[in-house]
Amino acid sequence: MARQRKRRDLRVKQSTLLVVGEGAHERAFLEHMKQLYDRRDNQQRLTVKAADGGSPGDVLRVVRKRYQHIDYDRRVILLDADVPIPRQVEDDARRLDIVLLLSQPICLEGMLLDVLGQRAPGTAKACKSCLHPQLTGPPTERSSYAGLFPKAVLDDTTKPAIVELRRMMRH
Repeated sequence: MARQRKRRDLRVKQSTLLVVGEGAHERAFLEHMKQLYDRRDNQQRLTVKAADGGSPGDVLRVVRKRYQHIDYDRRVILLDADVPIPRQVEDDARRLDIVLLLSQPICLEGMLLDVLGQRAPGTAKACKSCLHPQLTGPPTERSSYAGLFPKAVLDDTTKPAIVELRRMMRH
């Protein structure tokens, strides 16, 4: 009995991080990154979710409604850059203490093509058409990203969104 009490007294308060992707493809890639960078040392609890797509405002509303009742220490949304983020959405995110990261150029797939040293076509649809056939499975499954984006590749990239996600997931 004393041993259990001692363990409870030694517990370290976990910080919590919520990372929300715009859609299912972002969620799968973020889960892949979580698998690589989450240290699982009980210092931080990392949760990856997906909004249901839509405009940046729609995604922010979804995050606010679905996750406002949970007191996360940090919240991040990964958005495509193909739709400009209105000033009001940026202000609301700042007020809600939510970090907005952009997949550039264009979208997640465009950013990932860029990480691979491939030119991103001009539209999100074209980027998806270029990247998805290179994946080892459906773009909605995290394991599909493992072959093209091992830790060494993601460690070497200077893409701001990936650099920030790495930093936050390691924290």
